[in-house]
Amino acid sequence: MQLKRKARSPFWWYDFYFDGKRYRGSTGEKTKAAAGTVAAAALTRLTEGSTITKRSHRAPILREFSKRFLAWVQDSRNIKPKTRQFYIYGWRLLSLTRLASMPIDQIDKEIIDCTSFRRPVIDRHTGLATDEIVDCSPAYTSDALRTLKRMLGLAEEWGVITKRPKFSVPAVPGRDPLIDGTAEAAFERELAGAKPARNSLHARLRFRAWLVFLVMQDAGMRPVEVFAIHLEDIHWADRRIWIPSGKSAKARRFVGMSERMHAELSVWCHGDEGPGWLFPSPTSKTGHINSIAQSFAGAKARAGIDSRIVPYTARHTYGTYTMRATGNTFAVMKQMGHASLRSMEPYQHQEIDQLLDAVNQRNTDRTTAQIAAA
Repeated sequence: MQLKRKARSPFWWYDFYFDGKRYRGSTGEKTKAAAGTVAAAALTRLTEGSTITKRSHRAPILREFSKRFLAWVQDSRNIKPKTRQFYIYGWRLLSLTRLASMPIDQIDKEIIDCTSFRRPVIDRHTGLATDEIVDCSPAYTSDALRTLKRMLGLAEEWGVITKRPKFSVPAVPGRDPLIDGTAEAAFERELAGAKPARNSLHARLRFRAWLVFLVMQDAGMRPVEVFAIHLEDIHWADRRIWIPSGKSAKARRFVGMSERMHAELSVWCHGDEGPGWLFPSPTSKTGHINSIAQSFAGAKARAGIDSRIVPYTARHTYGTYTMRATGNTFAVMKQMGHASLRSMEPYQHQEIDQLLDAVNQRNTDRTTAQIAAA
């Protein structure tokens, strides 16, 4: 039995004789070891009196296969609504990569590892994708890779491919780091600077990043919610901001303004009450800014702050601090726009010192009781 490769084919082909008849065909495998297994199985079927089933058609490209995958996503009774949305968005990210145009049986670990993911910026008010494309965060990249892993797993299960490639999905950085007083002071120093020095365009861009950070830190708003604040939605007298739409069913809400938020935003607006954006951007398709990542990363590097801290950490810090200080889960949940109590789990931190204090108190009480009984 011979195994060989043909020109312009990534697969190994078998070539052997059985009962005086020659059999040739593709194994559909890219490694010689796996091809040998397929060829041996073909020979076994012939010795048992069966026939060799040839590949009747080429493997579909991933975009073609996505139609069957998405139909399964929509119709399966075992998929929860959030998982369904997860897969739909995961495919949307995959559809923007070269993987979408590749035959599904030619997608391997090396190609997956070298694929970068980008996504369009979504207009929060229309829900439509804009022409602005940005690099995917680790979380979005993980969504796309997990969706791809499920698609390839189903392709193997449904017999579309003989074997799915094995690849790992990088872990998404957790939300454990918080922004303490020292880090916040460093961000204020690096971004806000001294008031007389805010006249240059570069300094003003930094100060704008500081204001976005400040609002997330003091009001717990999502970054996209801060970027898209309308001036007419700021109720200065009541010290509240109206958020008309957002990620969850509870995103439509009022959030309170702290005293420093009220003071800093008042100076930034110079008494302007709209209409218009709080943070406009003439170069953005949405009309407002969509990121402070560059200014934030520069400040973080200059101040030597933990690299795991990202702008969203400010919102996480708000949730953790307010939960710890008030214990009022429902009030914090409403302010942050969460739709379920389960969403509050990341903010239910318990300090190690509190646990140690409880154990030490128990031991103290026990010792006191033993002395009293002696």
